[in-house]
Amino acid sequence: MNSKRDYFYLPVGQKEFSWGLYLTDVGHNIVRPYEQHPAREHPPSYQFQSSKGRILSEYQIILITGGEGYFSSGEIRNQRVTQGDVLMLFPGIWHTYSPSSKIGWEDYWIGLNGSWISAICERCLFQPNRPIIHTSKHKEIQATIAELLDDVRKNGAVNKPDYIVSITKILTLLSEEPAEQEPDFNSGKEGIVHEATRVIWEWSYRTLTVNDVAKSVQVNRRTLERYFRDICGASIHDEIIRCRLVRAELLLKKTHVPIHRIATMVGFSSHQQMCLHFIKYFKCTPAKVRKS
Repeated sequence: MNSKRDYFYLPVGQKEFSWGLYLTDVGHNIVRPYEQHPAREHPPSYQFQSSKGRILSEYQIILITGGEGYFSSGEIRNQRVTQGDVLMLFPGIWHTYSPSSKIGWEDYWIGLNGSWISAICERCLFQPNRPIIHTSKHKEIQATIAELLDDVRKNGAVNKPDYIVSITKILTLLSEEPAEQEPDFNSGKEGIVHEATRVIWEWSYRTLTVNDVAKSVQVNRRTLERYFRDICGASIHDEIIRCRLVRAELLLKKTHVPIHRIATMVGFSSHQQMCLHFIKYFKCTPAKVRKS
């Protein structure tokens, strides 16, 4: 495979926000064996090292069309992915991926965001605990992204309402894949706490309460609190805050996203609330963390 990188990042303003669904970036990437990945010329907020990973402020859909590699996100570690697999990346969720150094890979991707995609993800159509989608529609998805990329290339990096049609088509093709069977879940104390922790780290970027976590794992709140303290030595609320702080710290150090936006991205209700927790846990403000 010959090295080839072809991608665009599109401006987004109030007009695009009002659409409810919009394109943020689109691209085609070929990584040949032993070639550096990812490319360094991407904007700072998209750059990352495979060994450290990153957190985005948008959704991304990455279709692997050749070669193979490895993907990690949440509890998934070094999962092998290959041709026809789709990586679904969620805002505020840590992830990393890399092509096989001996084989390389080829991929097409789009970045998207908006209230519409957030709403359907909240209704569990796409879930952070299932970021890898094994699709039989990969050729149709590839053709749709290629057409979208060609349109952007011809018309310049300008957002158009027409792109919503292409994005919706891709999401529809992905949603038609049959759901994989849920693995058996250990109902013991450790299993319940493990599941509660998974819920926290997957959904803490939304408004998430202790009652929400208890409801998700179908356990009485007091019982879950007791299990959590017995095994983790901390409360469920402490874990929610810790998760948000870890993600906020990564975004402060690795991106140029404004601090007030980071606060809402990771699940805090306001910049002021995030500052209070930073001072309590880190003994400094978010601004000082970014400067360091």
